[in-house]
Amino acid sequence: MSATGVKQFYTEADTTLRTYTGSSTVVSGVCYLKGVTINPSGATCHIRIYSGSSAIAANKIYEQKLADDAVYQEYIAAEGIRSPNGMYIERVAGTTSVAVIWQ
Repeated sequence: MSATGVKQFYTEADTTLRTYTGSSTVVSGVCYLKGVTINPSGATCHIRIYSGSSAIAANKIYEQKLADDAVYQEYIAAEGIRSPNGMYIERVAGTTSVAVIWQ
């Protein structure tokens, strides 16, 4: 069995996608958002993911708002959502942590 190029990154803060938790290696090239796990901290939760290294509205590729305190997981079919310049994860409100599955 061979390994795939799919990776996971976990964060508890607004940050640029990195190769793994605690790494200083920022993903700056083409990557694909394959899935998201959101851990809310309260009754509402809101995250946004952008292409690039900052929260620029024109570069938003993913957004999720939740109205309850249950952990949310979403897997994106086929190739995922293409991001040409890495990803920036923004925890807008009520979010303890976000795990991003990417390739």
